[in-house]
Amino acid sequence: MKWLGRLTLLLLLTSCSAQWHLKKAVLKDPTILEKDTLVVTDTVVSPPVAITDTVTLKQHDTITLVKDRLKVKIVKVNDTITIDAICDSDTIISVVEVPYEKIVYVEKATLWDKFKDLILAAGVLLGCLMIVWRWWRS
Repeated sequence: MKWLGRLTLLLLLTSCSAQWHLKKAVLKDPTILEKDTLVVTDTVVSPPVAITDTVTLKQHDTITLVKDRLKVKIVKVNDTITIDAICDSDTIISVVEVPYEKIVYVEKATLWDKFKDLILAAGVLLGCLMIVWRWWRS
C-alpha cells in the first residue's frame, strides 16, 4: 500500500514541461517562431510660413515666382516694392520597421545540470570535513 501512495505522489509531481507544449504548438503552427515586423508610421506637419518685405524704387511691375512649395510675388508700384513669400505647409512621413521575435525559445536546464553543481559542492564539503577530522584526531 505504501508503494501506491509513492506512485500517486510521483505521478502528481511529474507533468509535461512548457518545452513539450511549445514543441506541440510549433508542430501545429511553425510560423509562431518566425520574426515579425512592427511598422511605426510617424507624420509631422510643418505649418506654412509667410514673409512680407518692402523695398522702395521708382518703377511699376509685378513678378510672380513659383517653385515647389515656395511662392514669391514681387509687386513694384512707383517707388515701393512689396515682396510676399509664402512657403506652403509640408507633411513629412517616416516609416520605421522594427523586427522582433514573437516567441523567444530558451533551453531549460536538464536534471543533470541542476544536480552536478550540488554534487560538486557536496564533494568539496566532504573533502574539507575529512581534512578537518584528520587534523582534529591528531
